[in-house]
Amino acid sequence: MTRTYVDFVSDEHFLKCVKWVCDAYLDPSLKFDKTWMQRNGVDPFKMVFDMVVRNKDLESLLDGEKTRQYDKKSGGRIGDFHQKLLGGVSGWTDLGVGDETKVDLKKDDNTIFLELKNKYNTVNSDSLASVRRKLEKITKDYPGSISYWAYIVEKNGSSGESEWNYLGDNNPKVRKIWGSKIYEMITGKKDSLEKTWIALPNAITDLISNALPINTKDKPELLKWFKDAFFKS
Repeated sequence: MTRTYVDFVSDEHFLKCVKWVCDAYLDPSLKFDKTWMQRNGVDPFKMVFDMVVRNKDLESLLDGEKTRQYDKKSGGRIGDFHQKLLGGVSGWTDLGVGDETKVDLKKDDNTIFLELKNKYNTVNSDSLASVRRKLEKITKDYPGSISYWAYIVEKNGSSGESEWNYLGDNNPKVRKIWGSKIYEMITGKKDSLEKTWIALPNAITDLISNALPINTKDKPELLKWFKDAFFKS
């Protein structure tokens, strides 16, 4: 089993996960034309404000809306990427789309369960309450387990693990974990999140023949963005 991209999943699995995101950028069925925008309720009042305040003509405004819709689709798959990738680590299972009874990832021996989100602000207060109930139920169903609310990107640029004090309620078996600590816990490798990030450009260019590599002069600044996102504090 070849492992040239990262050392915790096979190349085949890594490329499959990367392709899942790339396909959102390249989907030929996405046609954000005028008819689509009208059908999906683009606000003509906001259009006027955007055009006048931002000094945009109608064509550039509509182009911006197309970009926003593409970004919405591709951005939604970034969280899927982490879930699918980590579900391919030996001893772990990707449980697919979660619901009221099922989380996203679990260790095969049923000792660790994760509800995984991409960013700290992905869920609203109602959804967060639902996540809490679900995680607490899991720890009752599996008495020897720990369950986690997990998210990749924290607003203060940190990585860590702690008790999850929810509305004054502390349950030692229901915790939260974020940033690189998620990857470290699942892979057993402290630098696995960074290795994943570093491997992405090569994997993308291997999948997309006309994709351009990242400009060498941009790499130091891009690395700084990565460090600030996960190791700032």
